[in-house]
Amino acid sequence: MKIIFILLLTFNSTFIINVLTTSCTYKDFFIEYFENTIVKNITQIKPNLYILYEVNPSEGFNLRRDVYIRMAVFLKNLKTQDKFKSAKLVLPPFTKLFHWKSHDIQQDFITWKHFFDLDSLSIFTDIIDYDDFLEEIGLTFEDPLTIDIIFQLQHFKEMFENGVFIDKFKIEACDKKNFNIKSVFNKWNCIERKFLCLKFQGTTKLLLKVINFAYKTIRTRPAIIMFLNAEIFLHEQWGSQKFWMARRSMRFNKNLVEEADKFRLKNFNSTNNLDLVQRPHNWKDEIYYRGAKGGPYLCAHLRRGDFLNGRENLIPTLKSAAIQIKGKLKELNYTKVFLSSDCTKEEFNNFRSYLNKIQVYKFQPEPHQLYKIKDGGVAIIDQIICSHAGYFLGTFESTFTYRIQEEREILGFRKNLTFNTFCKNEDLSNCQRNAVWPIVY
Repeated sequence: MKIIFILLLTFNSTFIINVLTTSCTYKDFFIEYFENTIVKNITQIKPNLYILYEVNPSEGFNLRRDVYIRMAVFLKNLKTQDKFKSAKLVLPPFTKLFHWKSHDIQQDFITWKHFFDLDSLSIFTDIIDYDDFLEEIGLTFEDPLTIDIIFQLQHFKEMFENGVFIDKFKIEACDKKNFNIKSVFNKWNCIERKFLCLKFQGTTKLLLKVINFAYKTIRTRPAIIMFLNAEIFLHEQWGSQKFWMARRSMRFNKNLVEEADKFRLKNFNSTNNLDLVQRPHNWKDEIYYRGAKGGPYLCAHLRRGDFLNGRENLIPTLKSAAIQIKGKLKELNYTKVFLSSDCTKEEFNNFRSYLNKIQVYKFQPEPHQLYKIKDGGVAIIDQIICSHAGYFLGTFESTFTYRIQEEREILGFRKNLTFNTFCKNEDLSNCQRNAVWPIVY
């Protein structure tokens, strides 16, 4: 049935008339029009608070993703308070990280949109990339950013009181000269009105009290508050429904997804339809599902590098890892392996030699490709390919492995195809395993 709707709306004394012709139910039309047109284009509320945060420079890319979830869940809870309905979380640009080893490409200031789908993130809560934030407040990269309060987070010296871990915080004056934060100030090109030390112990739920306290002391609007060393904040409830909503919203940049999909199709004849994974256009349409089959290949995430120092009792030799893979391939009746690893070229060649007559693949971009996607993009493509494998074998206590396991939970794999890690040697009876944290809807 063809229906013509005439919608007359008033906003700031301006009449907006939309004449729409569609073949749909009234309910479907109204919901779609309300979400996609009215909410996005008309009811724009000017933010009264921007929250910025930074993570210890030594922390890796995948830990930073986890810190984002803590801050995103915090903001969503904060926005339930009427006075903070318009608050936004500013995403901190990525500077060159420890694991980004390519020295001939620029990797000093990369915004989140390079790696993630910001439209998807925004469905969960109000986030804004740093360059868009500057534009929104009328600044350029060359202009100094004035921050009302910068909180330097610190741990309490005594974490337990009478043997009990108690959530608590303490705000006190401190001198920024006592902290190694020059790189942070250079990165953000910022000056502060106040620099305070925040001793903090607890979850982001406690942070709500800090924000309410700080906001009262700020007279300018919008207020801008920054937290340094935000990794000190703990998850309000790790693995909860809200945690998984934030995690599911973290879809990757579409260009990176396309590159990974090309690689999967070319080398493994792997597509979302053939692999039976769930991937609706909007992550909110995902449901509990355990029917994913995956592509006909095994993905092995094998950490080397810094894991060889201090974790030598957990990390297998290349030969031992190859033997473990061979056993699993025989069980699965697979003939192809995708390797995601920070190994050197020499290590990769040695590893491949131990898997004689088995096809071993690794994503190795051409120079022009690497220049475009950066080292972080290579890591994401690796994770996408591993997330779609018929079987995944990861590294114990690696955040890179954790993120892949989370992604596979979202796509709908059975737990026994996902939560598997390399053992120190071929004796699989005495082996450390990552904890199983199933998805919650």
